[in-house]
Amino acid sequence: MRTFDIVVIGSGIAGGLLARQLRQACPDLGVLVLEAAATIDDYKVGESTVEVAANYMVRRLNLGTYLYQHQLPKNGLRFFFDSPGRDLPLPRMSEIGSDHMPFHPSFQLERARLERDLVAMNRASGAEVELGAKVVDVAIDAGGRHRVVYEQGGERREVACRWVCDASGRRHVLWRKLGVKVHKETRLNTAAAWARYRGVAGLDAVTDPAWRSRVRHTSRHLSTNHFMYDGYWIWFIPLAGDLMSVGVVFDKDRIGEGSGAALPGPRTRAEFERFLGAHRAARDLLEGAELEDFQAYAHLPYHADRYFSTDRYAVTGEAGAFTDPFYSPGSDFIATANEFITQMILADVRGDRAGFEEKVAAYEAYYRFKYDSTLRLYERMYPVFGSFELYRLKYLLDFNNYYNLVVWPFMADRVTDVGWIREELRFTDLVLRALSTMGEHFSALASELRARGEYHAQNEGRFANGLNGVAQLQARLGPSIDEGFRREQVDRAYGSVFAALVERRLGERSLSDRERLVAELKLPQVLVFRDITPERLSRLLERLGERMTRELRGEFPDAGVERIELGASGEVVVVGPAEGTKVHAEVLSRARALWDASAGSLAHVAL
Repeated sequence: MRTFDIVVIGSGIAGGLLARQLRQACPDLGVLVLEAAATIDDYKVGESTVEVAANYMVRRLNLGTYLYQHQLPKNGLRFFFDSPGRDLPLPRMSEIGSDHMPFHPSFQLERARLERDLVAMNRASGAEVELGAKVVDVAIDAGGRHRVVYEQGGERREVACRWVCDASGRRHVLWRKLGVKVHKETRLNTAAAWARYRGVAGLDAVTDPAWRSRVRHTSRHLSTNHFMYDGYWIWFIPLAGDLMSVGVVFDKDRIGEGSGAALPGPRTRAEFERFLGAHRAARDLLEGAELEDFQAYAHLPYHADRYFSTDRYAVTGEAGAFTDPFYSPGSDFIATANEFITQMILADVRGDRAGFEEKVAAYEAYYRFKYDSTLRLYERMYPVFGSFELYRLKYLLDFNNYYNLVVWPFMADRVTDVGWIREELRFTDLVLRALSTMGEHFSALASELRARGEYHAQNEGRFANGLNGVAQLQARLGPSIDEGFRREQVDRAYGSVFAALVERRLGERSLSDRERLVAELKLPQVLVFRDITPERLSRLLERLGERMTRELRGEFPDAGVERIELGASGEVVVVGPAEGTKVHAEVLSRARALWDASAGSLAHVAL
């Protein structure tokens, strides 16, 4: 019986990248990859990567040259918003996107080509890769000699190994053999249908000069393009080789069967084509294109009871969990899991039993937290998607948090640091409550705007530069982390967005860029601001007035300042000095200057 250090089940993107990382991290490791498919030629969904996965592939796996030569660079995420009748031509749609290529790279992957190329790369590095090798049994031995049985070419074969890593995707080979429960997620009820097309002219074929100049003639075609609607979104993702991936992800509670929606979510190829045809922008883009293939998932999110074990087995990618394709987090999950698995195996190989067990416990807890926080990010998003006004604020907060709380620690190699993970896990309750609380506020405002007939009010003719809200972070990302700056940015993002929500919910017009108010709305204060009501706002303004009163008494000790009253619409009242006197005018002028001071709110900077 042949013996290996690690058997990887599956040579898709998760398993292929893991095998490459293991061989690079420790060339002496014996790695066997077992891929059930005899040939790797089928199109796979999950083509879009974002910054963590791209950083992992470029920096950790040394794939930068390959990606730029054989795949497409990505021009960030881009979002378009339509009329209630779904009939706006593309140049009239409101848009969130960049006007230049992002500073930190990401890529659009033609998965079949990448996975074929990874087979060749891994074989060249000394790993053994067997195609047409279907795993039929796995026996885990706590003592460290696992058995993996597979069928290939009509023969049954068996190997022994110290580690088993499952990258088999939704087949969940390892968990099925071990009886580990994989749970269908109920908090998010989404499904998807998608296809690949040839001959799509693409967004850059639109020649409207004003529309092109709006983004300084950068390539919209290279973006992951989202067409946003209440309860669903449509993606257009370009791939190398004249391919365009087009898909629909929908909330089954809002547009699925039984939802009562005028446009039910597509399940079949015919329904998918009819669905796309009901949207003018999608219909225009696909005119004359040829559909290559079609696939669908009836339900998207799920999670497992376990991910990593001290008995030397682990899962990566969709073999463990999946949330939602919005924001393209799938490859980020792969990067994180693969980093964890590699560090666990290296600790085990070194004979560092205590360090190995410590890593397994920390990584398991963090991966669970990563799943739960990502799921909560999406949990109440679908009712918000179709409104430019609402989603602009949601994206501002989400993108800022992604760069600050996810990308930066990954780039600085903190994600595998057990001490750092333990510190981060101290704040899990705070993070999860923040995500749920903000989701509730956005969802409530979406319902209000729908009831007022204002949900689509800003969906035509507007543009927001999605990179402006992270410009201050882009310049700082790297191997060194400034924890104080990170905390300041979290508070600034939440304060800016929450102040804008308060302003819109209560119909005020001059709140969201007041420095005093935004600075007061740090994350802990946002979490206790459960209900956005005039009464809660009045108490907040009263508290700010009391602080300003103390400050002005210090500046004007002889003025007899008794009280400063602040109004949501910008009013300032000074009580104490007699009106009409010079001192009253001086105190009032200073109070107005303080109250009118700009916060440089991200909600305004990002316009």
